[in-house]
Amino acid sequence: MTPNDPTYEGSCFCGTVRYRVRGRIGPMDHCHCTDCRKSHAAAFATYIEVPLKGFEFLAGGDRLTTYAAATGTSRSFCRTCGSIITCRWNEKGREGLEISASTLDTPCGLRPEAHTFVRSKAEWLVLADDLPRHETHKTP
Repeated sequence: MTPNDPTYEGSCFCGTVRYRVRGRIGPMDHCHCTDCRKSHAAAFATYIEVPLKGFEFLAGGDRLTTYAAATGTSRSFCRTCGSIITCRWNEKGREGLEISASTLDTPCGLRPEAHTFVRSKAEWLVLADDLPRHETHKTP
């Protein structure tokens, strides 16, 4: 990380948890996996990949609870308001960190690039955009 790297900040719904990301972020994807749908109580979750070394909590890190799913992903959320802040994963030996796009306070200029895990998509959801669709995770 350098002082000239872009910096982004975000927070949970109640403002208890605040974080900063330094460095290049992206891609942004809509994830339709069962874990994301259930944890966000929504048809899909929109996440942005961020650099592990560039992520830090500014406040409220001690107010997070982390749930490790059977699939190996871990989601950390605010104990006060329930906002999911991060999702950590390890796929094929590659560890990653993603932030919930909706918690970002700083404009980032990104747009979703794809729908991932569409094999688990809610059957009632109609995808009406032209974004690429991946049965599982998009390969890096």
